[in-house]
Amino acid sequence: MKLSRASALAGALLIGSIAVAVPAGAQTAIQAGEWETTEKTSMEGMPEMPATSKKVCLAADEAQLERLLFPAPDDMKKHGCKYEPGAMKAGVLAATLICPPNDQLPGVTAKAEVSYTATSYQGLGQLEAADKSGTTVQGKSELSGKRLGDCPK
Repeated sequence: MKLSRASALAGALLIGSIAVAVPAGAQTAIQAGEWETTEKTSMEGMPEMPATSKKVCLAADEAQLERLLFPAPDDMKKHGCKYEPGAMKAGVLAATLICPPNDQLPGVTAKAEVSYTATSYQGLGQLEAADKSGTTVQGKSELSGKRLGDCPK
């Protein structure tokens, strides 16, 4: 079975739709408030995809970069995903997200390296989507975000 455009897109976007359960000490602190995040993903052999943006309101108890870049603990568990932190460097988050294929989505391995401050971030992600038959598609994502201010009331 070949990866369809829809399944490759779903796999590529999985990195941004599942929050990550990360050990508390590994989380990277950013300012709470309203953030605008942008992701531009391209997959080999696929037509160019438009960038996607969204606004996210982070409460003080969830103000870490991982919350903006990766999916939620329940979603991670549901999809059998595993988060692996990379080397720790000041102002840089390096991590890998590995999700196995299932009946609806291809498996995804996503590696990200993101430079950040308390109010912005920018970085790159490398993606590999693979269906159950082993067909793979490579891709990359440009990731960026900025704090807009306090959350709307």
